[in-house]
Amino acid sequence: MQIPSLMIAGTHSGVGKTLVTMGLTAALKEKGNSVQVFKVGPDYIDPSHHRTISGRPCFNLDSWMLDRPTLQKIFNKGISGADVGLIEGVMGLYDGFSGKSDEGSSAEIAKLFGVPILLVLDAGALARSAAAIVQGFTQFDPELKFAGVLLNNVGGEKHAAILKEAIESATRVPVIGFIPRDKILEIPERHLGLVPAQERNFQKSVEIMKNFISRYCDVEGILERIRQSNDSLVGAGPCACPQGGHGGPPLRSTDHPVRIAYAWDEAFHFYYQDNLDFLEELGAEMVPFSPIHDHRLPDDIHALYFGGGFPEVYAQALQANISMKESILTHFKQEIPIYAECGGLMYLSEGITDLEGNFYRMAGIIPGKIEMTDRLQDFGYQQGNLLKDSWAGKGDQTFRAHEFHYSTWSGEGISPAHRVQGKNGAPDRTEGYLNSHILASYLHLHFLAVPERARCLIETAKKCKMKNTHGSRSQF
Repeated sequence: MQIPSLMIAGTHSGVGKTLVTMGLTAALKEKGNSVQVFKVGPDYIDPSHHRTISGRPCFNLDSWMLDRPTLQKIFNKGISGADVGLIEGVMGLYDGFSGKSDEGSSAEIAKLFGVPILLVLDAGALARSAAAIVQGFTQFDPELKFAGVLLNNVGGEKHAAILKEAIESATRVPVIGFIPRDKILEIPERHLGLVPAQERNFQKSVEIMKNFISRYCDVEGILERIRQSNDSLVGAGPCACPQGGHGGPPLRSTDHPVRIAYAWDEAFHFYYQDNLDFLEELGAEMVPFSPIHDHRLPDDIHALYFGGGFPEVYAQALQANISMKESILTHFKQEIPIYAECGGLMYLSEGITDLEGNFYRMAGIIPGKIEMTDRLQDFGYQQGNLLKDSWAGKGDQTFRAHEFHYSTWSGEGISPAHRVQGKNGAPDRTEGYLNSHILASYLHLHFLAVPERARCLIETAKKCKMKNTHGSRSQF
């Protein structure tokens, strides 16, 4: 069975893709549809919005970090049981890893799944020139299918009529609606992107977006065009992934299940849904906890997982929760395996200094301090490997990852975890922190691209549990 799906792509970043995706999701749900949303690329924040609106997990489709069989598996898993699928693109439609190909772009994903594209265009300062832009985008790659154009930031009904006449007279692509210019539609942002859904009056914002989409766009017409254009879409049937796709069959730990506690609250919520799912497939029970609100870690856990997030925004609350930091320190001394990415590294450090010079003490279990900066540090896709064989994997295996942070860490170079390949002629660099049971890093990894990392965490957690079961260490 084919599930009708649509890619919502833009001419460039900031054009309104997320707003359109959120509003369309809510409008389709109101009409009784179960909507599955995906996000192209490595973003964490947009999926949090889509998950909240749709009521279904949002999955990332990153064609630079993941191979095609794995992407197909993720898509099939996510779309199963839905009535319609929406894929929010990344940056501009053709923007990806390289200026020479569509690798890592929204266009590559659209072609992989055969889905039509709804092109979002910021028409705020355009008239007939909008037709030239649409013509260029729709003719640049003849393999792509376009369901229509949605005009954002439009001055009003007359402006919309001029734009529609220009585009539809010069191209075969219909204008299916517009969104008028209105400050009420602006989504608040900060240094890492949009403010997450859990931090604001999100439901009110969604209702406003839904009403704008329903009023100014032909939602039923969009659905019909999706159905007509999805002739080559592979549906939610089984996907035979080769050994390289998922890393082989899951190693379920049914004989020795483990419990992995993962940080989940306002400060920590940057996780790929597939990372959590894959750990569960391998036999882990995933147990959320809050470094802000909980007084201690959950009982009977065998590993800790700290994702990214905004520890710098909640530094005062994290500093104040002394009992949680003491609980983490106790488990650290018991040599429980700890895996931390970006915000997790920041929290495990000695402390964070914000842009105003205020210092906040953190967990203090890895050396060095964090200093916030007013500009991006290392940013974008990265390739690297572990510096040596360790509990976290083999040192000779190259992985792909993503990095995005506005901070520096003074512990850089102390027992580093990774060697990261230099770009554009720059030398390789070392990164992160690694010891006998901790790996903390600024790099975000997708476990389906690096399944060994997840397997090693599970195996180390199992060994930790067995040691405790046999009494060689005190119980946690």
